[in-house]
Amino acid sequence: MVMMKTLRDVLEDEEPDIALRKAFAAYSELVDVTGEETQTLIVLLNLTLKRDEVESLTSRKSARAVLKDEAHIDSCLEEVRWLHSHNLKYPDTRVQAQRILCGDLPLIAGVLGSANCERRLGWSHNSSQVNKAKLFCSGFIWEGSSTCLAESVIKNSDAWRRAFREFGLTKTKFEEWRLQLKQVMNTDHFPSEVSDYSKQVRFPWLSDYFAITPVVSSAVLAKIQQLRTQRLGHFRQIDHCHPASVGDFAASRGGGVTVLNYPLNIVWRNHVSLNQSRIRRVESDKSAFNSWALLNERFIGVLNSLIHLDEEPVLRRRRRRRVSLVRQLRRGIAEWLLPIMEWRDSLRDGADTLAAIRETERALLTEPLSDNTKLLKLVNQRFHTTLQDAGYRNTEYAYHPKLLEPVRNQLRWILDTLGNDQFGQRNTQFEVIHLENLRVFDALSLANPYLVGIPSLTALWGFIHAFDRKLKTLLGCEFTFESVAWHVRESSSVSGLKLPSPALERKRSDHLKRPGMIESKHCDLVMDLAIRVHSTEQFLQTRDELVDLIKAALPSRFAGGVIHPPSLYESRDWCSLRTTQSLHEHVSRLPATGRWIVPATTTPKSFENLCELVELNSDLKPAMLGYQLLEEPIERPNSVASLHAYAEPLIGLCDCKSSIDIRLKGEKYFNANFFWKMDTATSSILMRRA
Repeated sequence: MVMMKTLRDVLEDEEPDIALRKAFAAYSELVDVTGEETQTLIVLLNLTLKRDEVESLTSRKSARAVLKDEAHIDSCLEEVRWLHSHNLKYPDTRVQAQRILCGDLPLIAGVLGSANCERRLGWSHNSSQVNKAKLFCSGFIWEGSSTCLAESVIKNSDAWRRAFREFGLTKTKFEEWRLQLKQVMNTDHFPSEVSDYSKQVRFPWLSDYFAITPVVSSAVLAKIQQLRTQRLGHFRQIDHCHPASVGDFAASRGGGVTVLNYPLNIVWRNHVSLNQSRIRRVESDKSAFNSWALLNERFIGVLNSLIHLDEEPVLRRRRRRRVSLVRQLRRGIAEWLLPIMEWRDSLRDGADTLAAIRETERALLTEPLSDNTKLLKLVNQRFHTTLQDAGYRNTEYAYHPKLLEPVRNQLRWILDTLGNDQFGQRNTQFEVIHLENLRVFDALSLANPYLVGIPSLTALWGFIHAFDRKLKTLLGCEFTFESVAWHVRESSSVSGLKLPSPALERKRSDHLKRPGMIESKHCDLVMDLAIRVHSTEQFLQTRDELVDLIKAALPSRFAGGVIHPPSLYESRDWCSLRTTQSLHEHVSRLPATGRWIVPATTTPKSFENLCELVELNSDLKPAMLGYQLLEEPIERPNSVASLHAYAEPLIGLCDCKSSIDIRLKGEKYFNANFFWKMDTATSSILMRRA
């Protein structure tokens, strides 16, 4: 357990001024000042001055002079009214004279937000007052609680009264300050109207719509920066041109705000046929198997744990552990075989004639997979040979006595399962709209202010909802898009800044103006969507002309980017109507490089736990899963809907599954685990498993 740093520890640093500025910065872990109230007050008073105006932050003389300057202190007191829990000026500094101050939020299972962090207030207002805000707004720990000087004065503590009295502040003046601060801090505070420059997103609400304005939490921003300091996770930086105007956090970082960075980065550029590319690999003496699946640290760890499983003294735990390890072993072997299975499918679909290749590959491509003793022997030998040829670290696992049986059993199960991959008679009625090879350009990979990676899942549902509305208009009959499964074939980041488009100002409807540039992150995608439809008989009767109408109803936007169907020379049948059986048969043979974005069964308990889970399992990725409402929806001027609320984004985990998972676990598993739907509750809007 890491001990909390105290103010005394900071003062003993070799360069105390630098350490003190860092300790009271908006991004640092809070320092415990219990018992050091007078010294804390000295530091905070000196922090309100510019660097060249104070010789040392521990100077009692300078602090006394600051406290006697009534105009200076009045300015410091005035900035308390701009303390916030969520920053409305992030990232658009044009939002003026508004703030949000709300109390503790309830925890929501499976997702992370400010409720999972230590309470922390921030400040944003006039950039010229950024130093003066530090006196009453800088955070610290006092008597075990996260607080600031403004809250400490309001509580009327004897310790802080004595600290102020040492510098000559009278009891009357202290009481005046306390009442002034209490007036602006004692209740929750939300803007009375929506700013022209605040973003708004509409969501279905009961029988109508309501609008939310997403706002960033000061506590979550600080927590992510602390994770980077501790080197937990992967990060990148978002730069702000005028950081002091954004708020105290951006100012303390010099404009460089840290965010989580977990992109997909799936690249598949196959300019020749799959058969030709595999043959070229074999001819150049490269493996056609996915050797990395067996040689990565995670899989080697599974083999090592299986070998030492008998060291677990408790029989019940040993059995549970063995079940878990065998599942991971099966998954690794399946990933190893996946390229060969993909090659086998391409040959069955009429690919080029098979060239002369090694015996094991030829057997896997041409012979029956199930109940094939010869094939099992060949594949088993290749498995152990792969480990043997990988180097001295992995040689010990090849043909290890304790691994022979579990490896052989899992190979037999996988080959039998793949060999019996037969599909029953098709249902005549379709249940799913399947869209393939959709291309998205410049989608927002900055899913929310905390995370760069997979585009927001709420943006996915926004696309589905827009699709639903447009198709209903064209058809004129009742149906519902119930849920959606999302497969990403390719994903690549887009470099450079995007020039914002000119927009009409609300106050001057005839005046076009281009807003200032705000850094964001974008990506290009190639993706498939499978949309479940709940329909009436009337909807099914339109089947003959339905495909053309579905193509016409496809929205043009996705996650802030532009979406296009594939060009005619690539595919004409990119839109199809399928039963769940037909869909499963088709998607189980999608390219091995692609990934299904699936609701995760693993739920993070904290931001530290999230980084640990992702590090342990590379298939897990953080994702933007929805919003937590900071208040009940109410009527507000400038809202794009009848009701409006402020909300903060929430981060959860999604699982990135390959097509081999679908093939091995079957149609029932696919239908039960791969589909998303939106769940709108009284206090949250979340994407969950359908």
